[in-house]
Amino acid sequence: MSSVLEQAASIALWALTPVLIGLMLGLDRVITARLQGRKGPGLLQSLRDLFKLLSKKGSYVNSSQMAFAYLSLALYAIAAFVLITGSDVMTAFLLSGVGSFLMVMAALSVRSPYSHLGAHRELMQIMAVEPVVMLIVLSMGYVSGTFLGSSMDYVMFLSLPLAAAAMVPMLVIRLEKSPFDIATAHSEIVSGPYVEFSGRTLGITKLAHWFELAVMFGILLLLFDTADQALGLAIKTVVVLATVFIIAIIDCSTARLTRWSMLRFSLIFCLGAVALNLLVLYIIDLGVLG
Repeated sequence: MSSVLEQAASIALWALTPVLIGLMLGLDRVITARLQGRKGPGLLQSLRDLFKLLSKKGSYVNSSQMAFAYLSLALYAIAAFVLITGSDVMTAFLLSGVGSFLMVMAALSVRSPYSHLGAHRELMQIMAVEPVVMLIVLSMGYVSGTFLGSSMDYVMFLSLPLAAAAMVPMLVIRLEKSPFDIATAHSEIVSGPYVEFSGRTLGITKLAHWFELAVMFGILLLLFDTADQALGLAIKTVVVLATVFIIAIIDCSTARLTRWSMLRFSLIFCLGAVALNLLVLYIIDLGVLG
């Protein structure tokens, strides 16, 4: 019976994922506004924006663009479901990665130079994020001996502190925050791969992005999992709040870097930090086994 209840709770959590991510993004906007000395929007503004877009008439350039957008949403949602239900973390990561490429394909499927420029920038961000997150997932599998999220029931952060630290810049990139808001570049006319979307279809892309963020935060929170569910929930809540606050500070205190600077930082420092963490663990294991 307990197993059935756990599965039901997981499905309910997955269904509430857009609401939770919307509240998190609303909190980010509130914190950012306060740091900048302005009132800013309310906590529920991100959810209101999404509901408003989804209530509008859908608009798209061609059927391929719409198909890629809906497929991207489906894969992101499945990836989040796989992760939340405690299934294979690597599968969730790979599904999410395919969803990212489908969104790029949606941007490339229209004859718009601005959309193509946004797609190319989005590809740069994918190149910066995917190798680092993959190595983090591999490190989690090495430490726990499995890729099943349900079996990662202890605080892997103690063994993988550098991996947890490397996830923060990856979240900055996927949240499209300074200094890594390369694709959307909110100070320019180009709005990334979403420039040719509008109405309900734009809302679908936003919803897909929210499920992608759920996967990213889910991977981070697995590093802080514990056997005690109540304690684990408290720790994860603190981690999410602290991460959102840190990202808001980074966004407000840094200027946008070039895409090449982003790639260098991600693939040299972040990927190097995770690799170093994994190498140290491997050396320690050899010493213990020896």
